[in-house]
Amino acid sequence: MIQIALRRMFWMILLLALQVVVFNHVHLYGYATPMPYVYALLILPAVTPRWLYVLLGFALGLCVDVGANTPGMAAAAGTLTGLATPFFLHLFAPKEFDDDSTLLPSVGSMGWGSFMSYVASALLLHVGTFYAIEDFAFYLPLRLFLNILGSTVFSILLIIAFELLRHKE
Repeated sequence: MIQIALRRMFWMILLLALQVVVFNHVHLYGYATPMPYVYALLILPAVTPRWLYVLLGFALGLCVDVGANTPGMAAAAGTLTGLATPFFLHLFAPKEFDDDSTLLPSVGSMGWGSFMSYVASALLLHVGTFYAIEDFAFYLPLRLFLNILGSTVFSILLIIAFELLRHKE
């Protein structure tokens, strides 16, 4: 169990560093900015208490806010994502994990379809919240939609790559 916790901590620190140093400066066609640091929340074991999801979501978001100079937007989106992640996990978990005692969210335990539905739901919530806070006036709804869609798809592609790397460990 300690090895699992250490691996999750490694991924959390790696994703935060990559987000602040690399991904915050990537803007594909001016619309898509990846936010794969959410993956650190998504790979927590199913037995993780909800308060820890919320606290880690806030802490991850706050670290990104400090590194990206986005005052509170990532922290708010991370907090909401942390609150909703257990619901999404329960919604998309295979039926043999009804007791949540042994589920470690991954492609290996959930399968590609369930895991990607789980990831896409959480990312859509996170990215949508982030950009809704950023563009609070909703002055350009098409740009907002393109930002949310592009960032979500780009983040999902990166999470697939991370999952393939993690699955080979």
